[in-house]
Amino acid sequence: MHLKAENRVFGLFSNVSVSRNIPDCFTMIEKIMASLESLPTEDLLNIRKNLDELIKAKYDSDLGKRKGKRAKVKISGNVEIEREKEFFFKYHKIIIQEMSVNGLVFSIKGTIIDGDILCVSFRVPSTGEKKIIDCQAVRVQETKPGTIPEYEVAAIAVGKDAVKDYKDMLRKRGQ
Repeated sequence: MHLKAENRVFGLFSNVSVSRNIPDCFTMIEKIMASLESLPTEDLLNIRKNLDELIKAKYDSDLGKRKGKRAKVKISGNVEIEREKEFFFKYHKIIIQEMSVNGLVFSIKGTIIDGDILCVSFRVPSTGEKKIIDCQAVRVQETKPGTIPEYEVAAIAVGKDAVKDYKDMLRKRGQ
């Protein structure tokens, strides 16, 4: 079994020497892959769907969705995407759905990319005071596909230094 796995992985590299002590995780993955090769396409698609859900749950727990509760709100506002500023100034309308001390979740009809720096502005409903928050998109999920897709974006608040670094990166790209 080990020799067959080694040949499949290192088949083209005859000068690669492989020790006989293959890590357990490597052999486990090889066994899983070997057992998957004999399954019909329909079962493989089901496995892929389940794996996608598992990866999303792991990703959300590690990086994106927080376990604690955010305040559920429905506040309209505007967002300016830093990456678009070099071409045109455009405010996208958003609906803020959840807020916390260091982040927010909103829906937008415009394309946002993971890692985008955003300038979110809205008015506090109780006082009318205008708030402007610089934040970075950490999770972007398409909720309504189409010609003008709608996205749900989770963003964390960032400082002026992060905005400055992002602007410098945009300015220096392609040099």
